Amino acid sequence: MNNLKTWNSGYYWCGVEISGGSAVGTRVNLSVTEGVSTLNTVSVQSGGSVTIPCSYDNMYKTHVKYWCRGSDWSSCTPIVRTNYPKKSGEVSISDDPVKRVFNVTMNKLAAGDSGYYWCGVDISRGSAVGRRVSLSVTEGVSTLNTVTVERGGFVIIPCFYDNIYRQRVKYWCKGSDWSSCTPIVRTNSPKKNGEVSIRDDPGQRLFTVIMNNLTSGDSGSYWCGVEISRGSAVGTQVSLSVTEGVSTLNTVTVQRGGSLTIPCFYDNIYRQHKKYWCKGSDWSSCSPKVHPNSPKKSGEVSIRNDPVKRVFNVTMNNLTTGDSGSYWCGVDISRGSAVGRRVSLSVTGGVSTVNTVTVQRGGSVTIPCFYDNRYKSHVKYWCRGSDWSSCTTIVRTNSPKKNGEVSIRNDPVKPVFNVTMNNLTAGDSGSYWCGVEISRGSAVGTRVSLSVTEVPAGVSTVNRVTVQRGGSVTIPCSYDNMYQQHVKYWCRGSDWSSCTPIIRTNSPKKNGEVSIRNDPVKPVFNVTMNNLTAGDSGSYWCGVEISRGSAVGTRVYLSVTEGKMSVLQTVANEMHSM
Repeated sequence: MNNLKTWNSGYYWCGVEISGGSAVGTRVNLSVTEGVSTLNTVSVQSGGSVTIPCSYDNMYKTHVKYWCRGSDWSSCTPIVRTNYPKKSGEVSISDDPVKRVFNVTMNKLAAGDSGYYWCGVDISRGSAVGRRVSLSVTEGVSTLNTVTVERGGFVIIPCFYDNIYRQRVKYWCKGSDWSSCTPIVRTNSPKKNGEVSIRDDPGQRLFTVIMNNLTSGDSGSYWCGVEISRGSAVGTQVSLSVTEGVSTLNTVTVQRGGSLTIPCFYDNIYRQHKKYWCKGSDWSSCSPKVHPNSPKKSGEVSIRNDPVKRVFNVTMNNLTTGDSGSYWCGVDISRGSAVGRRVSLSVTGGVSTVNTVTVQRGGSVTIPCFYDNRYKSHVKYWCRGSDWSSCTTIVRTNSPKKNGEVSIRNDPVKPVFNVTMNNLTAGDSGSYWCGVEISRGSAVGTRVSLSVTEVPAGVSTVNRVTVQRGGSVTIPCSYDNMYQQHVKYWCRGSDWSSCTPIIRTNSPKKNGEVSIRNDPVKPVFNVTMNNLTAGDSGSYWCGVEISRGSAVGTRVYLSVTEGKMSVLQTVANEMHSM
């Protein structure tokens, strides 16, 4: 008897005809109550899972329950039973006599699993009661199969569902088995639990799960679940592996106006995936700035991918305090899912220097590059190029410290590193960068624009002067009008970066037989040296301080001989008397 109603209750007889109208039989009292009840129809996506609740009367608490398949109740084929077997392939059964329900869970469903199934309860001597369920394996709930994320990173899991489930409660649970997974968040409550949150978008038929600050302990099996009714649910499994998905720096500090390159490393499995850089305190709502497909550059921000090294680099130039905040290295996986890692950017200190320096051809310049105390033990360098992300390194505080006419020297106490460039030519004009390496390819830096001119710019003077022993000489050092209020000085040494100051236009203006006098009107400062000896021969420098330790200058070679005053000395003295 199928599809029984309460009005089917009553007495029935099992009869056997004998002969001549004679028969034997026995009476059965049928009472149609609740017996066994369950859902009528369930839709699940291919590859997903479903739990079917089968409720039963109190009188059947101790009876064997089972799950069978077939269009007709009388001939359905048992799959699992609460005595044995409790599990068969991807199908399992569990009984809860307290709640008077037994649950059947079916995993990894395929289109071939569609059909009619029965919740059954054995009564006695082959008798049973049951209820039919129609299972349709279509597009119930779907998501990714596997996601790999780096420890400390985050992940977004998209869970797609059928239109019929728009108004249903969705949830995210953890566990190797669908029937016993532990709910973490739900679209009704709680929507957030620690580092895990859930958000439903019925318009897209999608709910999204976000997990932040992942640890190795978060690896395992999770489930996108949708409640149907009366304890029934559909869902599909996601395997999460917390390893080395996307990694980068945690915190970077850069000075206002400076530049920064952030390296974002990713797993080999993500070589062909789209990478991007976005800003926002929360990963789920950060605003994409740039990605390697389009655009690769947005204002002062650019991105460049290197699949061979499995890293994409993000460069940010001309940083302002408004650029401070949380950023994310992100990799799109598929169907809206992504993995990524957060970087906290603070635009304050970092690296700073002068903005522009003008020097005359043949002169020298020292550029001071100031940095934060936290970078004392880091490698510093000087590179050239219009773009910070691709500038060519010239010298480094580890090696090489000197390259041709360019040298670098670090002073961690101040803290500053100085770059000196000698015998400058017009070809040396361009953009340079003070850089500090942070870690794993990341660096901070700031730009300097160097202009080498042919006209008297910066500081200029005679190249060589020859003076007789016991004589005197006055060296004229001409400078740009822009340096009228700057301190001028005279120093000695073969190298501009390490020459020893002798006198200065502020103090001391006189040191032994050497004196200095400034004439801002012309503009020129004159250095006079009296009672010269052979020991005074050597290289000297006309120098002008710019700001914060930076200076420009040009070299003079002084030769003190035993002969008569040379024509060059006469020229120098005539320049002084003009």
